[in-house]
Amino acid sequence: MKFALRLTSLGIVFIAMFSIVGLRLWFVQVAEGPAYAQAAEELTWIPRGSYAPRGDIYDRNGTLLATSRLVPAVVVDRTFVQPDERDGLIQNLAALLGLDPTALDVLYEEAGINGRFQVTTVSSDTAFRINERLDMLPGVEIVSVPERVYLAGPTLAHVIGHLGLPDEADLEDRPDLDPSVRIGKLGVERVYDEFLQGIPGQVEYRVREGEIIDERPGRDPQPGDSVVLTLDVELQELVERALEEGVALSNSVKDDLRAAGQEVFNETQRAAAVVLDAKTFDILSLASYPDFDPQLFVAGLDSQTFSNLQSIQAFNNLAISGQYPPASTFKAITYLVKEEEELPLPEDVEGVDIPNDMVHCDGTLFLDPEANVGSGNKKTDWYAPGNLGWLDIHGALENSCNIFFWNVALGTWRAYQGEARENVIQDWAKSLGYGSATGIDLSGEASGIVPTRELFEEWAVYQEENPDEPPRLEPSRLDLASPWLGGDLLDFAIGQGAFVATPLQVAVSYASMLNGGTVMEPRVVKEIVSPTGEVTLVDSEVVRELEISEEIRQSLLTDLNSVVTSGTASTAFAEFGPGLELVGGKTGTGESGRARDTHAWFAAVTPISDPQYVVVVLIDEGGAGSRIAAPVARHILQYLMGNEPTPITEGADAD
Repeated sequence: MKFALRLTSLGIVFIAMFSIVGLRLWFVQVAEGPAYAQAAEELTWIPRGSYAPRGDIYDRNGTLLATSRLVPAVVVDRTFVQPDERDGLIQNLAALLGLDPTALDVLYEEAGINGRFQVTTVSSDTAFRINERLDMLPGVEIVSVPERVYLAGPTLAHVIGHLGLPDEADLEDRPDLDPSVRIGKLGVERVYDEFLQGIPGQVEYRVREGEIIDERPGRDPQPGDSVVLTLDVELQELVERALEEGVALSNSVKDDLRAAGQEVFNETQRAAAVVLDAKTFDILSLASYPDFDPQLFVAGLDSQTFSNLQSIQAFNNLAISGQYPPASTFKAITYLVKEEEELPLPEDVEGVDIPNDMVHCDGTLFLDPEANVGSGNKKTDWYAPGNLGWLDIHGALENSCNIFFWNVALGTWRAYQGEARENVIQDWAKSLGYGSATGIDLSGEASGIVPTRELFEEWAVYQEENPDEPPRLEPSRLDLASPWLGGDLLDFAIGQGAFVATPLQVAVSYASMLNGGTVMEPRVVKEIVSPTGEVTLVDSEVVRELEISEEIRQSLLTDLNSVVTSGTASTAFAEFGPGLELVGGKTGTGESGRARDTHAWFAAVTPISDPQYVVVVLIDEGGAGSRIAAPVARHILQYLMGNEPTPITEGADAD
């Protein structure tokens, strides 16, 4: 009886247990079966991308400058790595590749649980060695990935740019980026990155316990768009060599000056040049010295090499970011404004002939002590104690007479002080592109500074409110009714003082002024070409149209020609060869403050009969423009005009 009771009780227990299990199985399989199946499907299908090649970069004539080639790369897919295999994988892989295990562990962590990341590209031999050891490297595979190849080496480095892994700012700005895929970090590679980047391919895997159990196809990788530059690589090579020779010439001259007992502050180390199409505003050459080889960033740049390049400012594109007083190259703009606006010369100033619109360029300008110009009562010209005699505006430009252009500014100050028209020269400068970015399709462009009364008063307020900040103005100016003085306008009229500009701004101003008044945004990219061959033109946009008298424009072009035939640049251009009558230019020597040598400038145009090319050369702390920059520009102009470029030799110290 007791046995039967126990058996009955045990049966009841088993029945209850199986009922519960059965009910649970029914619930899972029937009631929630679809939901569980969908969840399992979502968790086990894992998308995997394949790398797309970047688009190519060509010069304007079709020369290939940058492309991609397939190379072996080590990739780790965490999907196939069990938790207890992680440490061994990192140690083994780091040892095989000669990498820091800690750095590799960071990459592993950042990839996420199901992440896949590229460790590095490797040689064929290294790829073979790793393939032989895949049994000790779970999740590791060797895949072919596109790698950038810069065929021109350092040539055009500042324009083309280089690649690098995206940083935090990049990922925040573009959340769709793959952290392990390199993007453009400088130059065209950066600005046009979204065109050059291809569309990655994609396939999906179903994975169970680290093994692929199914695969479904996605899309094939699509190459990026190609980019055609406005620049000519052969011209660029010549310009870059010319800059390097110009720097060497400057240092040779400085050696001679030291030997003669003259003061020299620094070695010449940097230079920049621009060749601009005055009709289309296509950049034909944009060079900055020193430069770098973008291929260094492909293999990975060690910290010491990077530091060395940074210390010499090799990554700085001085053509668009270097800011310098434009010096006497700006006299061409002051010339234009005086003629267009009929600016008066000052009355009651010794050496000014108002009826004949002439000035006595005897080396010294004496000012009335009560004239409120803030420059003392005496200003000395560059050729003092020499005497250029009585000059009109044409002779003043040809011989770079500061006294004439100081008097233009002094007459403007006396006539319009405190009125809106006091800024007439500055307004023209701004309309020609000074004081704001030109809009070139490169990153890192500087705006320059066009000094005005309003700007100086803003600086004064800021300086008083922020006494611990570096001062922009002399403290004595803060006690004046206005920190802006007539002497500041005199300095501005000859491209000195607080006025700074980039070589590109000087080029844009000359092109705009000499083409008849059309100001446009310069461009380094001409076309974008899709993988299917569809072409999208990248045209320069017109910024504004200025009304410039044709008579004044022709007069200015003629006078710029006289600079190279009989003026301050005549020595540098003496051996130019055929076509000198079609070349115009202006020398400039920019003062740069204490313990720095002067900056050498030359701005040129050709042919003056129908301006096509504008050439601007700057040698940072290079010395006199007529002596150093003019010979470099002459060498470039000879090439543009079809002449055999002659050696770059010292010009006369004449500005």
